[in-house]
Amino acid sequence: MTDYVEGDLGYPQPYFIVYAAHSCLSLLIPLHLAFLSWKTKLPVSRYIAELKHALAQQFPKPNSPGVDYGSLARTVFLSATWYNVAALLWYLSVGFAPISDVTAIWSSTAFWTYIISVLASTYCVNSSGRQVDKWESRKLLAVSTATVGVAAVVYGGSSQTQEISSPSKSSNEPTSSATSNSVLIGDTLALLSALATAAWAVWYDRSIALPEDERSRPPSPQPSDNIDGAHAEYQPLRTDDELTRLTGTSNPAYSLPFGLHANFFSWTIGMITFFVFWIPLVLINILKLGPPVELPPNPKVWLGVTFIAVMSMTFNSLALILLYMWGPVLMAVTSLLTIVLVLAGDVLFGKGMQTITVGTLLGSTMIVGAFGLLMKDSMMKG
Repeated sequence: MTDYVEGDLGYPQPYFIVYAAHSCLSLLIPLHLAFLSWKTKLPVSRYIAELKHALAQQFPKPNSPGVDYGSLARTVFLSATWYNVAALLWYLSVGFAPISDVTAIWSSTAFWTYIISVLASTYCVNSSGRQVDKWESRKLLAVSTATVGVAAVVYGGSSQTQEISSPSKSSNEPTSSATSNSVLIGDTLALLSALATAAWAVWYDRSIALPEDERSRPPSPQPSDNIDGAHAEYQPLRTDDELTRLTGTSNPAYSLPFGLHANFFSWTIGMITFFVFWIPLVLINILKLGPPVELPPNPKVWLGVTFIAVMSMTFNSLALILLYMWGPVLMAVTSLLTIVLVLAGDVLFGKGMQTITVGTLLGSTMIVGAFGLLMKDSMMKG
């Protein structure tokens, strides 16, 4: 869709598209809290209190109770800036290189995520308590296989790739050179985006994600959560004193509904993007730092940008929840499964069986196999 909006609809405005897409993440917490309140018939304020309590444990004030909002603000601003820059690099690359090149290169995110996670680990234990081995042959094999599998799907599925990425034989030499330079720029931007995304995922896992044993906790109550003898679907803990009474400790475990902590930090990305990153939009135009940033010129382009924003919000929020549950490496490989799903959709609703080639079939098998290998490894360790 991004390639269609920037190319076919003639709207090459990657910064505005990133701004719109990531600003939509600001809808996550209102939607999540509204759903929880509707589902459990409990007031939103109770979930906010729970979230605040979890943040107080994660970002404690020195020598006093409560949330260290300075530390929290620095962390979320760094997260939002890093995330936006990585995404902007990808959107910029689409304007220079064929989408097949961009997809194949960006898929190396899984490979780089594993490399960076190992290099960043301190021998055995990271800050969230997960044991990290230095080098695991199964993981290295899995991420390498998935990356090669994506390339097989992308380049083995269409004969048009060579036509797009290679200059026409009838074109003159300057045009050929300009096209080659453009593709090189796009490929470089896609690679930088993959590296930035991989590094961000590893940093996020170590700096923001909850402890390992709390990531996939379901929102069902424990027997001790019966308050006043009444059983409820979910009994959020109301105050720090009650948390202490129920758990017998002044530093009780996290007790947030599933996905709320992940969606909170996704929401901060959306809020910071919406309230801060409009400033470069204005400066680019005033200082003439590049091509002017323009709003979509017609309803068709607006519809395309809106669709990108909604799909981006859905994909990014689910990806961050998976990062909480499974860690950055498995999350990165899981995201590659969308390529297989797109291929299946093209078979069912698009070009039919002519989409299937030896390359696409082999590549899809490699991606699914890599995912299965990592899942098996994860369950064995869990």
